[in-house]
Amino acid sequence: MQPVINVKGTKLSVVSIHYRNNGKPSTVYAADENGRESLFIEKSQSQYDNRPHVAVDNLSELLEYPELEEMIVEGNNRLIAHLDEMLTQENQELVNIAINAMEGEADLPFDSHLSIKQKEYKLKQQRVLGLIDAVEEVKAFTEGYYANVDDQSPEA
Repeated sequence: MQPVINVKGTKLSVVSIHYRNNGKPSTVYAADENGRESLFIEKSQSQYDNRPHVAVDNLSELLEYPELEEMIVEGNNRLIAHLDEMLTQENQELVNIAINAMEGEADLPFDSHLSIKQKEYKLKQQRVLGLIDAVEEVKAFTEGYYANVDDQSPEA
């Protein structure tokens, strides 16, 4: 997965990234389409470096991982499709329980049979409602709702 650095709308190929002990990037070497390399350093550390460089506000925000982002979007879409299939299947089972509840069994009194089916129905109904909530949560996360709540861009 080849990261890129997005500087004022221009995407440059990252040659190397050097990280601090806290896991955040400290310097990034990037090359343009002609192969010319540039060094990018955060402004807070720029005064301590005597190499020719470009000072930027936040290296972490400028780094992009397009292949990784595509994989995450594809995975989220597969998860949503799977949850939708599960929801359809569980909902059908819920309908079947409701239909079966109306049919009596010869060895059980009608009230007892109905009580058992009501419990089954209630449990299945709670499962279906949980799946509906899960699908909505995944869709909201995929669309970036939670990141946008704090006026941030969606993060993968």
